[in-house]
Amino acid sequence: MQPASPSVTPPGRGAGAAALRGTFALLLALFVAALVSAQPPAPGAAQPKKEPDQKEPEKKEPAKLETRWPTDINGKDLKTVMKDMEDPDPATREFAARTLSSFGPPAQKGDVSKLLLRRMTAERDPSVRFAVYGAVGAIAFDAEADNKEALRILADVVDTGVTGGASRYQAVQTITMFGPRAYETIVKLTGVAMTDASYETRRAIAGALGRVAFSETTGPNMKALTALADVLAKDASAPVRMEALQSLMLLGPPWDGVKKADSKVDPPINAKSAAVIISYMKHRVGDPKTKTPGLEKDRQVEIWARLVLMRFDPREINDDNMEAFARHLSGAEVGVKAQALQALSFMGESGAKKLNAVVRLLGDKEQPIQLTITAINTIAAMGAGAKPAIPDLKKLVTDTEKIVSGLKDQERKAAEGLLKLKDQERRVAEEMLKVKEHERRTNEELVKLVERAIKHIEDAKPTSPAVAQPEPKKQ
Repeated sequence: MQPASPSVTPPGRGAGAAALRGTFALLLALFVAALVSAQPPAPGAAQPKKEPDQKEPEKKEPAKLETRWPTDINGKDLKTVMKDMEDPDPATREFAARTLSSFGPPAQKGDVSKLLLRRMTAERDPSVRFAVYGAVGAIAFDAEADNKEALRILADVVDTGVTGGASRYQAVQTITMFGPRAYETIVKLTGVAMTDASYETRRAIAGALGRVAFSETTGPNMKALTALADVLAKDASAPVRMEALQSLMLLGPPWDGVKKADSKVDPPINAKSAAVIISYMKHRVGDPKTKTPGLEKDRQVEIWARLVLMRFDPREINDDNMEAFARHLSGAEVGVKAQALQALSFMGESGAKKLNAVVRLLGDKEQPIQLTITAINTIAAMGAGAKPAIPDLKKLVTDTEKIVSGLKDQERKAAEGLLKLKDQERRVAEEMLKVKEHERRTNEELVKLVERAIKHIEDAKPTSPAVAQPEPKKQ
């Protein structure tokens, strides 16, 4: 199994609403983007006639838009801003550091990189130093040696920084901006810094490892995988554990061998190394075979621990883990439901065995509409396996269209009554009318989203010989 990499940072304890806002925003953005497409000409529309001797016009390549970077910002050119980097006033130095990356490619040159490297160690004001770190992370230096030197300085700060201090945290954040180019910092990221007093710093380290610890030739770094699955996945803070599991999902299981430059296929999983991570995950979620209870108490984190287990061992895509996801859909916590839905969506057709548990959420009128949207998205992700849900989706369209119709009537009556109201009453009525309009538009968007999901499912072809069949509906 190769689940999709999570694109939104899942919340820790008590952050379900934020997760839903992120999910809703993403779905809405995708929905709007799909609607922005060219419309074909109407059937039977007149087409321009071509004269017999008319030559086909030569097709020209579309002009490429060239990015034009500013040569001065606030009346200062690059050289002046560089000079400001060493001004006696720390406020001037900080503003200059935050301005440098806005100059684009000219700021990648050696004179700028040498200046920034010097300021990384010479700067004594923490606010200015952090601004310098940010500039270093935002600018990809032309000289690879300068990038390596910047990463060496940052890694040393991570390793020797004061526990709970802001310097270590800022250094980790900057390293993360380098992505896989910061591969050599793994040793320092997995050292003493993992026991920092600040849970935000520990969470930042967990996130950094997921972004830097992957090599195009050797795959995920085993030292990073072990640190994430052992130390960070056992952290006292639920957000740290969640970030660690996310990074494990992003990195994936270790490879058995080296990937050739011309190969499009990753090497097979190194079963012996993967077993180490699998063992840690079984301690988090429990092992039914040995009747060992899981150590993870946060239900959202437990969901992601199961996803990691299934990612590293395809044999764990079984009824026990699928049922664990489905159980969370009947609980009261919206955040937990949202994470369980996302987990089932990662399963694709395999998740269709729990289709009915997801469909039941469509009829819940009391839940936030964002959760309904997440359920629709999950059903659509099941592809051909979700065909039995089409009648339920069509019913949702019908029911929602009735709601839209009723809201339109309410809007019309409210608009007609506005003229009869006095100024103060009218302002209140106008605000209420705006609320009704927003509710109506939201439901109209929901209808379109469901219709698109239905079409996607109807057009979907099975990706495996045996499509997972949903369990019988509970009476």
